[in-house]
Amino acid sequence: EMSSQATAYPEDQVRLLDEASAVVKEQSHYLKRAIQDCNTRDALKHASNMICELRTSLLSPKNYYELYMQVFQEMQHVHSYFEDKSRHGRKMVDLYESVQHAGNILPRLYLLATVGSAYIKSMDAPAKDILKDVSELCKGVQHPIRGLFLRYYVSQMMKNRLPDTGSGFEGEGGDMDDAFSFVFSNFDESNRLWVRMQHQASARDKAKREKERHELRVIVGANLVRMSQLEGMTVDYYTRVALPKILDHITSVRDQMSQQYLLESVILVFPDEFHIATLELLLTAYAKALPSVDMQPIVVALMNRLSKFLTEQDAGKEALGGCDVFALFRAHLSPIMERTLPSPQQAASGDRPAPDLKPALEIQAAFMAFTNTLYPGSASYVDLILGSMADLLKKHCTIGGLGGDAARSVVDMLSGPLKTLSLSVLSMEHYPSLMEFLDFSGRKEVAIAMVTIITEDNHTLTSLDAVNSLFRFIGALVRDEQDAPGGVDKEAFVTEQQLVARLVHQVRSDDVDEMFQMVTAIRGFFGQGGPKRLPHTLPAVLFGAAQLLPRLRDLEARRAQEGDEAGPPPAVTQKKVFQFMHKTITAIQQNDSEVALQLWLVAAGTADQADRHSLTGAGSFEAICYEFLTQAIMCYEEEITETSKQYSLLFNFVGILTQITCLEPENFDGLAQKLTQKAARLLKKPLQCRAVAACSHLFWCESRREGKRVLECLQKCLKVTDAHVQSDPSAAGLWVEMLDKYISYYDAAVEEVQLGFIQSLLNLCQEHISFAEKDTSSAEAGSKARAHFKESLAYLRSCKASV
Repeated sequence: EMSSQATAYPEDQVRLLDEASAVVKEQSHYLKRAIQDCNTRDALKHASNMICELRTSLLSPKNYYELYMQVFQEMQHVHSYFEDKSRHGRKMVDLYESVQHAGNILPRLYLLATVGSAYIKSMDAPAKDILKDVSELCKGVQHPIRGLFLRYYVSQMMKNRLPDTGSGFEGEGGDMDDAFSFVFSNFDESNRLWVRMQHQASARDKAKREKERHELRVIVGANLVRMSQLEGMTVDYYTRVALPKILDHITSVRDQMSQQYLLESVILVFPDEFHIATLELLLTAYAKALPSVDMQPIVVALMNRLSKFLTEQDAGKEALGGCDVFALFRAHLSPIMERTLPSPQQAASGDRPAPDLKPALEIQAAFMAFTNTLYPGSASYVDLILGSMADLLKKHCTIGGLGGDAARSVVDMLSGPLKTLSLSVLSMEHYPSLMEFLDFSGRKEVAIAMVTIITEDNHTLTSLDAVNSLFRFIGALVRDEQDAPGGVDKEAFVTEQQLVARLVHQVRSDDVDEMFQMVTAIRGFFGQGGPKRLPHTLPAVLFGAAQLLPRLRDLEARRAQEGDEAGPPPAVTQKKVFQFMHKTITAIQQNDSEVALQLWLVAAGTADQADRHSLTGAGSFEAICYEFLTQAIMCYEEEITETSKQYSLLFNFVGILTQITCLEPENFDGLAQKLTQKAARLLKKPLQCRAVAACSHLFWCESRREGKRVLECLQKCLKVTDAHVQSDPSAAGLWVEMLDKYISYYDAAVEEVQLGFIQSLLNLCQEHISFAEKDTSSAEAGSKARAHFKESLAYLRSCKASV
């Protein structure tokens, strides 16, 4: 039966299905009545009429399936009737022969399968003979959809009638070979019918046919499920008989959808132990698949199944039974991947467009993940995979030319081993060479992944070689490269540089000389980064070097106590570290003076701390501290021009200088005088007033107790405040700020700041705030100043109450 009548228009589908369903319903009514009356002739007639509705070619596959299910449900009544000899009273052989006289082939074969199932159950004939007979006769229906559903019906009716191992039909009825032969034959024919669907109708309906075939794929796959359920389907039988025949059939049917679906189905329906035993068979077959078959989901599904099975097994690697899974995959993945790629000769001649490397790379990425799961920490296996990938890229890609989705797969592959192997990847032969194929964004992404893992998982850099290898590898982050894009996301750039700077804090060594060498090497790499990077990266180097100072001081103390027994002195000294810090800040100042100035001050504070703990006495680091502060003053004078920055940085100066104790008096006084002068020169009067008030602390700190100089600063502030508030009443709050400053010094027992000054300021505050509140232009500022003034008064009352 080969009719290929076209499917009806979509708008007619509902009507056609309803009409066919009505006939099925009507005939099933008469069928059930005939069965009740034990009228075999009428039962066969109405069953045949009902099945005839399945002869249609007008229904879509989806609607045909719905009609088929209606017929299938009704045929179960016929099947039950045939199984009960007491009702029909006929010999099974006679009944089996009589149904073969049906006028049309489709009802004849449906009835033959129905009676055949009952015939096998009666044990009146060997199961293998009936199965073979039915299977051969079903070849008479070659219409794709009708034949496919007929085969599906035969499979369902014979499901429990096979001479499987341990079944009641084994022995004279046949054996496992007969059972498998029947299911395989049904699978073979079903697949060929399913493939033939693609070639029905015109070429313009290709997409529609593919959709219809996709909807019916489970009918073909059901045969594989049945094979897997056979009791006789042991690992041995599967390896020797079943899988070779299955794979031979799949690869011989040259259809992309068929191979794609069935190769995936084999993995899903058979047990994991079977796949381990037949891994080489499977992988060899994969290489024979059509180039259009996407092997990535198939290979990945196989790897996922195996890795899950092996990691869950208590026996672990013993479950492999001597099978070298890694070696098998590695040997077969190349031919699997290269079946879709041009030969080197074709690539060189340019006969074909640039190949799509994404599927091949995704397979290798999956193999990497599989290997890391099954063999965690195996650097040699990882390097072998990377070598295979590098060989593939050498054939089909240029250095630095890999981008897009293909690059994404390589990035994933290079990032995967980092979590388990960390810095060990840098010693691999093929890891850096594979990086070379990536474009700039790909190299940068891998570099970011590596730095992130090192910093977040707290991996340490313990040797100069490790530092050099790492920074050569992450070059895309630390310097401008030729293929770097022009436009840069400023926020992302800063985040990346801050991430790289954190590497300084991963440097660890018990040897301070080696530690200093590593920090110096990192500064050298950061120095290649150019003016945009240095302000973000070099500060971390400065602090990394400063961490050596306490260790060097402790080593000096040990040598002072133990002498030569403490070991040889380190080559690096505290003064060398300070020289290093000086050079580093000088480099930063050329690119970001504000950051440099703050670091000069930090370095001065560090030198002061070194002086306090010096074994050679106070003043050992005075010159170094003064040099840092001098550089800070020079930077302030020459580089900082904005008033707001000048103002805020003056507070930084004061904060550091008030804590320093190592300076000679004349050096300290000179710096304090300079800062006070600069505060008095600020253009904006409120800023000038506050800055001079801050500078007053330079004369009342650890190094100085000069109340007269403090009072001079405060009196200058009052003059500036008076002049400014006279011209701008909204600045009345400055009086309250000055009041607070006087109160703080009075509390600090500065004799020159007397109680009478505070009383006078209280009156001035009251006067100026009241005036500001009455003026509409300054009322709001006056209200804020009043609230501040009340807080100050409350503080004074609390102090008085506590005396």
